[in-house]
Amino acid sequence: MRVGQESGYFAANFGKTPRLLRSAGFTLAEVLITIGIIGVVSAMTIPNLITNYKAKQLHSQFLKSYSLIQQAFKQMEADDVSLNPSDYIPPAHEQFYLTFMKYFNGATTCGTSAAGKNTPCYDASAVSVSKFYKLFNGNTLSYYPRNFLDDGQFVLPDGTNIMLENMRDTNRLYVSVDLNGYGNPPNRWGYDLFTFEFLDGELRAMGDKGTSYTNLNIYCNKNSTNSLNGIACAHLAKTNSDYFKDIVKNFR
Repeated sequence: MRVGQESGYFAANFGKTPRLLRSAGFTLAEVLITIGIIGVVSAMTIPNLITNYKAKQLHSQFLKSYSLIQQAFKQMEADDVSLNPSDYIPPAHEQFYLTFMKYFNGATTCGTSAAGKNTPCYDASAVSVSKFYKLFNGNTLSYYPRNFLDDGQFVLPDGTNIMLENMRDTNRLYVSVDLNGYGNPPNRWGYDLFTFEFLDGELRAMGDKGTSYTNLNIYCNKNSTNSLNGIACAHLAKTNSDYFKDIVKNFR
């Protein structure tokens, strides 16, 4: 095609949409259908992504807390520091938790029962039901189990609450951990609150063989009405890889 012919061709076809371009476009209906499909897919996948994220976050916090507490006990043993609260001068439980707390970098003390203190500390002596922790079944943690959290408490820089209980009559030592801090819900045993037991020189997840509470049908069962329901859930959190995913999905 010569120069003159090219000019004539473009002049004759100026403003016309080539067939190829016309066929490559989308109609409004097609765009709306596509957007609708994307919306449906998003509605189906985003909740699962959020659930998986929360589950992985809780699982990571659980393993981290378990490891930190284990390391603290091992370091105390290496330093030849007594791991028996009864060996400390009265009030022995208070002296023990203050010693134990020194093995956690940047820890902030809350006292024993943290009476009258606000978050990030948990006031184990509070009378307001709205401030209590919940059992695994969602009921309110009663006065007796709250005694498991009142022999010393401290908060780590990431917000994790660590609470001790020295069962002086049986010489057992419990360590409970609020993974995401008392200021963050749901504050529920078996969800973000877990209990461990230091037994025979070893930190064990409550519910493990030899610990004080091993019957999972009673102590980690959403249908159980026991006042300690949730105390043994640490065992499942440690041994069941899908535990946190199931918890986040089923406990809204």
